[in-house]
Amino acid sequence: MFIPKYSISPEVLSAISEISRIQVIVERSRVLPLNELQLKREAMIRMVHTSTSIEGNPLEEYQVDKVLSGMSIAADDKSIIEVKNYQGALKEVEKLADAGKKLDEKIILNLHEIAMKGLLPGEKIGKYRPGPIYIVDDLGNGKEKLRYEGPQAKDLTRLVKELLDWLQKVDKDQIHPLLKAGIFHTQFVHIHPFSDGNGRVTRLLTNLLLYRDKWDFRKVIVLEEFYNKNRQDYYNALAYGWDSKFHTGADLTDWIEYFMAGFLVEARKVAQKISSIGLNKTHDKASTIYLDPVEVKIMDYLATSQQLRSDDVMKLLKVSKRTSQLKLKGLVDKKLIKPKEKGPATYYVLTEV
Repeated sequence: MFIPKYSISPEVLSAISEISRIQVIVERSRVLPLNELQLKREAMIRMVHTSTSIEGNPLEEYQVDKVLSGMSIAADDKSIIEVKNYQGALKEVEKLADAGKKLDEKIILNLHEIAMKGLLPGEKIGKYRPGPIYIVDDLGNGKEKLRYEGPQAKDLTRLVKELLDWLQKVDKDQIHPLLKAGIFHTQFVHIHPFSDGNGRVTRLLTNLLLYRDKWDFRKVIVLEEFYNKNRQDYYNALAYGWDSKFHTGADLTDWIEYFMAGFLVEARKVAQKISSIGLNKTHDKASTIYLDPVEVKIMDYLATSQQLRSDDVMKLLKVSKRTSQLKLKGLVDKKLIKPKEKGPATYYVLTEV
């Protein structure tokens, strides 16, 4: 049975209080559709860039933007695949959260498969590692130092199940969703169940928990930016309370303080962004654009996919080509999207704010 060991400091309580206050402001802000979609698009780009960058992907943010927009860039195939895969995994996370899916082993393995397809041999994708795993620091001159040794492969299924059982038993009244996400983050990454991709999958699952519990800040908060700003601090924080080998009973207090401090930094950025573009102000009704549920669904899809075609709308809404074209024309008339190319090659992108 997994029973996390930690204590709650005044700093953590203060951070949770301020984050909660910011969340209320964000959720209650009247956001124009195009503004919100633009913010979501920017957040998606930053999430993909920062999370893959932590793992050593060399692409700059502007290059990631181009890749997600379907443009060609001069880069190695592996870097491009990593970026596209992570975008696909984030879209899957949003879909699972919207459906209110409880986290289970099948979801974990599926997200690993999406994130690592084409990056690992087939027998290692969507499957737990078959053997031991070691994380070492390169000291130079051919010398290495063992930083961490994961649990034995035979224990992985049990350890993941125990963590999932803990999640199911802990509801919102027993532990704050932010604490739950933070505890899950460090425990899962220390279980290190995969041959590669553990960090990426851990961050995806952490976002899934936050999204599902409605702590997504309208999906414009990017926690990965805090981790990527100083990667060594992130790695050091994950090591707090742990020895160089997996064991039960690690004290998670220091990690929780780091996690909450980082969350607060990124939440403040969201609040500042809302204030800077005036989204917390009351808008003139004459200038407000209203969307029906179908249009909202199309715009949400476009925010994460960067572009879409009429056929995409047909599949998304399960409607005829004529209906999809009419829906797209309505959004063009509202100046929310604009067409690119002509004829059968036509696709649509967000109108720039």
